[in-house]
Amino acid sequence: MRLGRLAQLDRAPALHAGGHRFKSCIAQLQKEANMSMKSVYDQRYLGDYRKHLSGYEIARWEAVDHFISRVMALNSAKKVLDYGAGSGLHVALWEKVFPEAELHFCDISSVAMENFRAKYPHYADRYSLVRENQAKFSDNMFDVIVSIEVMEHVEQLDSYLRDIYRLLKPGGRFVWTTPCGNSFSIEHIYGAITGKIEPTNEGYRRWKWEEPTHLRRLKSREINELLQKCGFRDVQFRFRAHLFSFICTYLPTQRLKWLRERLMTLDYRLFRRFPNAASMIGSAKKPADPHK
Repeated sequence: MRLGRLAQLDRAPALHAGGHRFKSCIAQLQKEANMSMKSVYDQRYLGDYRKHLSGYEIARWEAVDHFISRVMALNSAKKVLDYGAGSGLHVALWEKVFPEAELHFCDISSVAMENFRAKYPHYADRYSLVRENQAKFSDNMFDVIVSIEVMEHVEQLDSYLRDIYRLLKPGGRFVWTTPCGNSFSIEHIYGAITGKIEPTNEGYRRWKWEEPTHLRRLKSREINELLQKCGFRDVQFRFRAHLFSFICTYLPTQRLKWLRERLMTLDYRLFRRFPNAASMIGSAKKPADPHK
């Protein structure tokens, strides 16, 4: 599948960081417009793509740490897969929250895999490529599968969820983060007022200012329905990016970087049970007896 079109981008929150950076983003997106998804990510990982945590990702890191450790209490998992691991941005987080686990990784990008293996040689033999919507691991293998900001990118959403279900042991947990399409976040209100929310071919929606590999923005209700259809149960959510993350996109990126990074953590800390958010964290369980 080709990306096919260039998203309608302007100086919206996700890219509001000065004219030079904006023009660079546009040039890159124009280059990628007719590439396959795998080729897009191979090209990006040849550069500096997702090598370092940004302010928004630091806030997500803190929220995921709390969700796994305090909300779901999954720290004792013995075998964990990072599905969509890229070049290993979250390895240190998984080592922290899963101290007893054997960690495994997968992605569609062979360039990301090579970057990962160079940076983390002790995990080199635990990285697998995803091909034809399947990670090359055995059925019923993992206690926990984490997938950070992947659900909005996959071309075959149902196949992605079913592969995760296949890989989990009975009783295992799927933990994910993804942009959230729920109503009444500041980001949603901005998009609605300015006409920057568009429908997708799947019947969902996306923000027009997002880059083209963001194929959809799901509501928590829709994710729950998709997961239940795949066989998952006990679906739970927490939310972030209600207000402060939006505001902080307009702060100067260098002089007030420290303040921006701290403010972005407040959405989860203060409002994580409120669904009117632009980002979500969730967990779903594969039943101990999947045939019941």
